[in-house]
Amino acid sequence: MDVEINKKLLPMKAHYFFFNAGLAPLMPFIPTYARQLGVSQVGVGLMYTVFPFVGLLAKPFFGTIADKFKIGKQIFITAIIFTAIFFTSIYYVPAKTSEVIIDFDCSIMTLLKTCEVSDNCTLTRINLENPDMMSTMECTLTCHSLESQFVEEMCETWNVTDVCNKNLTSIEMKTYSNMSKALLEQTCLYFPVESIMLNETKVENPYCKTASSMKCSTVCNSATVMSYLQKPTTETPQEPYYATVQFQMLFGLMIGAWASTAVVVSLGDSICFNLLGSKPHDYGRQRLWGALGWGISAIFAGYLIDSVSHGKNVKDYTPSFILVFIMLTINAISVSRIKIDYRQEPYAFQKVVSLFKDVKVVLFLFSCITFGICIGSIWQFLFWYLEDLASAQGCDSLEWIKLLEGLAMGIQCFAGEAPFLFLSGWFLNKLGHVHTMTMILLVMGFRLVCYSLLTNPWLTLPIELLNGLTLGVYWSTMTSYAYLIAPPGAGSTLQGIFGALFEGIGTAVGSLLGGFIFQNYGGATMYRSFGIYTLVFGILYSCIHAFMDRRNKLTRKGNFLKDDNIKFGLILITFWAGYVRIGDWH
Repeated sequence: MDVEINKKLLPMKAHYFFFNAGLAPLMPFIPTYARQLGVSQVGVGLMYTVFPFVGLLAKPFFGTIADKFKIGKQIFITAIIFTAIFFTSIYYVPAKTSEVIIDFDCSIMTLLKTCEVSDNCTLTRINLENPDMMSTMECTLTCHSLESQFVEEMCETWNVTDVCNKNLTSIEMKTYSNMSKALLEQTCLYFPVESIMLNETKVENPYCKTASSMKCSTVCNSATVMSYLQKPTTETPQEPYYATVQFQMLFGLMIGAWASTAVVVSLGDSICFNLLGSKPHDYGRQRLWGALGWGISAIFAGYLIDSVSHGKNVKDYTPSFILVFIMLTINAISVSRIKIDYRQEPYAFQKVVSLFKDVKVVLFLFSCITFGICIGSIWQFLFWYLEDLASAQGCDSLEWIKLLEGLAMGIQCFAGEAPFLFLSGWFLNKLGHVHTMTMILLVMGFRLVCYSLLTNPWLTLPIELLNGLTLGVYWSTMTSYAYLIAPPGAGSTLQGIFGALFEGIGTAVGSLLGGFIFQNYGGATMYRSFGIYTLVFGILYSCIHAFMDRRNKLTRKGNFLKDDNIKFGLILITFWAGYVRIGDWH
């Protein structure tokens, strides 16, 4: 059997693949990368509160310009280029100098100590980093404000003669501790020091005749230990988080990247429907290449990050930035081959505005916002929720939680979203947009309620199959609906408006409201609340449409009878004759 390839659509498939492959290596890691730069959690939270509203403004604005001046392709390519520029520029944001402090206690034995540990699974995390638990942790300590008593101990007890008779104000030394002897008591983590290297003199089993303690800056070769010690100096009274160069640069670059990405997504869908022409139901078959690009690139990037970061105290995201640049460059080149046929009708914004007088259109917009609320709660909090469930089963769960999260993403992408994007045209042809959206809302409500009932986090894997019937089918439903109702020449405008309401308002509300419920009442309550709300909304959405369709059907029937006087008369005569005949029977 010969398979006919539509060469006109190949650049579009390439766009979806390479654009998503260009976002996946970095976009999911921005919150953790921001923390590594020294941006506080409050700063990251503020950024992700603002970003959806950036997309809310950018999508309809540039969509309108594209339609009005017929320059959609030019804006599209420019937005891809700026996406690459903004994301790769993040690489040059300087990391905030972090103060990593540990207590150096010396008495009958010498200990490294920190008493700000609130994680009961600390020793398990250290064990995961060092499975044999026989490795040695090496720390380089820089201690200031030395006491004369400690200097005497170094000179006499440790026999480090070159520090004698010197007025030292600071000293640098290396300590070596056996990881298997780490102790955790309440909030304090202890590492017995087996040896010290000080001024090329090695001291075995160091101790002090007179107890002394001091705080030292340190760098250790254990990333896990460093994560417990690191305290970014970003929220001092003299320099709040929003005044740091790290926050300002990252925030500014991410606003540009987010706006550019939003414009690419919106205009890309509009151009895709332009190329599809009379076959808008085939949109999902193009969009599924984006899911494949995201999944493959995310796995590859994660492997490269872990590989180049081996032995380092922090993750090295250099491979991510390289992949972003390469993939988006290929993307920009591929879309330059797209040929768009613009309609010649003049652009009329009034026709776009008049659409929102239609109750059905408004209902569809609210369904987009509702779905955005749901998907926002999944994107932001699902893994957090799963880790809470896993922690309730004991610290051993840390050994497999990342595997579970990876499997969940794989099922969402490859077993859920990709195949159902391919099948979305079938759903739309069989059910129509209204019934398909009803199905999406009801399945999403069921999915969220299932999350709320979980006790074993592994049971989330079959639930993730529903990502296809929700996000996979939804994306085709939303974009094709916007295309079908759009006035001539206003496709990009409608795509921008619908996308902005979904991602700008919907996901933002889901993140903000979901975060409040999660923090105060727990993840189960959050998902159950959103699930019940979505089920009720889905039922109401279906019932309202059924009521309007029935009313319109009766109205059309009434108008037909009124206008066709002859047939109306015949019907009355027939009715009268039947009445008389019935009367005769009785």
